[in-house]
Amino acid sequence: MSCALRKWRLSDAKELAAALNNENILNNLRDGLPFPYTEQDARDYIIAMLSADENDTFAYAITIDDRAIGSIGAFRQGNIHRQTAELGYYLAEEYWGRGIMTDAIRQLCSLIFETTDILRIYAEPFSYNTGSRRTLEKAGFTCEGTMKSNAVKNGKAVDMTLYSLTRSLEPYPVRRLSQAELPAALELCWQVFLEFEAPEYSTEGVAAFRASLDDKERTRQLRFYGAFDGEKLVGVLCMRAPQHIGGFFVDAAYLRRGIGRRLFEAMRRDYARQVFTVNSSPYAVEVYRHLGFVPTDTEQLTDGLRYTPMRYEQGGRS
Repeated sequence: MSCALRKWRLSDAKELAAALNNENILNNLRDGLPFPYTEQDARDYIIAMLSADENDTFAYAITIDDRAIGSIGAFRQGNIHRQTAELGYYLAEEYWGRGIMTDAIRQLCSLIFETTDILRIYAEPFSYNTGSRRTLEKAGFTCEGTMKSNAVKNGKAVDMTLYSLTRSLEPYPVRRLSQAELPAALELCWQVFLEFEAPEYSTEGVAAFRASLDDKERTRQLRFYGAFDGEKLVGVLCMRAPQHIGGFFVDAAYLRRGIGRRLFEAMRRDYARQVFTVNSSPYAVEVYRHLGFVPTDTEQLTDGLRYTPMRYEQGGRS
């Protein structure tokens, strides 16, 4: 059974309290939660999660048909562990054994790795909690070992098992960009445009492209993906609705390293329907052909910008 993650709402307090008033759940969690767990306790928790720093706390309600049935969160650690996050979760008992938590963990980890600088997510379930351990393993986590007598729970010393999932360390990793990273992304677009594409355009076309970058309303509606060399942004792909590439630029010093394809493939994973369009500049037509796009019309001219409409469809003619 699949689920959805969303931000908490105060209206979820009743369902949250109902789920946590269960000793079978509390026995698998760390101490500190009151029992019985009241709706006011739930409201206090929800307010705390909604007011937390979104760069450090990644807390979501697990929902079925928009009804909260559990909780999942990852919490950034400090100091030398600042790019590590600890994972925690629980699910209302009536939903156990349906694969829901595995799905939720996969969703959250993908979101964190694609939108933050977190490199490693770990969890420390009690070793006796075989259900949680199996869930982590199904979600792709690796067992790193058993920590003997690592906790005292219900008056007994208990072992804990360490699991982790790490971001792929492949060259030039790609992830979704945050709002704070957009100025750097737009500047990269502009610099690459000036070097490779502006010579193909009239003064009117260059001005029109600059205006598109300065249009904050347009930018707000775009979904940006970035490729990195360490902390340096070296490639950008942006999407606008419905599934149209609104910009695709790679730093000149990083050409012919497969970065464009990495950006394209990372973007594709976010869409169930594998059909994409683009208005390609003259310079980029062959680049898009190599990715599998085909022209759908002859070259057009709008506001001084020359472009060729192109389309990609998985399994289509290339």
